[in-house]
Amino acid sequence: MKKILCLSCTCVDVFPEKGTAEAGGNALNVAANCVKTGKAEVYLMGNIGNDSHAEEIKKKTDSYKINRDKLYEVEGESASNKVYLTADGDRYFPDGSWTSGVYAGFKISKEDELFMKQMDAVASTFNDSVFPQLLEISPSSGFLLSMDFMEHKPKEEWREFFPAVNLFFISGKPEDLPLLKQWSLEFPTLFVATLGENGSIAYKNGEEYKCEAVNVAEVVDTTGCGDSYQGAFIVDYLHSSDVESAMRAGSQAAATTLSFVGAC
Repeated sequence: MKKILCLSCTCVDVFPEKGTAEAGGNALNVAANCVKTGKAEVYLMGNIGNDSHAEEIKKKTDSYKINRDKLYEVEGESASNKVYLTADGDRYFPDGSWTSGVYAGFKISKEDELFMKQMDAVASTFNDSVFPQLLEISPSSGFLLSMDFMEHKPKEEWREFFPAVNLFFISGKPEDLPLLKQWSLEFPTLFVATLGENGSIAYKNGEEYKCEAVNVAEVVDTTGCGDSYQGAFIVDYLHSSDVESAMRAGSQAAATTLSFVGAC
């Protein structure tokens, strides 16, 4: 079993139109999909509050048997996000949907860093406040660092990150791909772009890998689709070191997530 740590955005996704709320956030979504493979021992790290949302988060985390010893309960409000869906199941977030709560105050302690170095992989996001800390820790850590750059437009100044980042994920566009391929010739990072219904493309050492999206009868909710892809990809890649195998695993996990409301 591989050990994987996911940090640090754990929140509750509130669906006002449906009157429901689901524990999620990038860290929990990725962690849950790592667990679903049956090939990983998974941990969460970060801050949650001491409110009702925290109870939902703990309940969901425990249902997946994710270790939450490093998920710290602190005084205050847990992070939450209001999620709205279009008629075809695509998510959108009006202004004011996001409440960061105590999540925003999390920092990696020396004790956390020592714990982290026991992992085979650590997964987080470019938006996370601990991203600079991870860049410092990663080069001497021995773990594989997976970073989600989400829907940001790739920028040349990101080059400084890649000596520390092993797996790069982005919700990309076709015009982004030439730059990712160029970066793969300059850095040992594996660059992966998910392209929605057009599947995914990865670059390693200038070589291109393609994977078609898995057909879904009905798209219910796109929330957490990319996180699902990443969780399954990371576990498969740790075990196989096979890019195409990992992409297929990611695509299947993403397709499963599209079939229900919520991210995990």
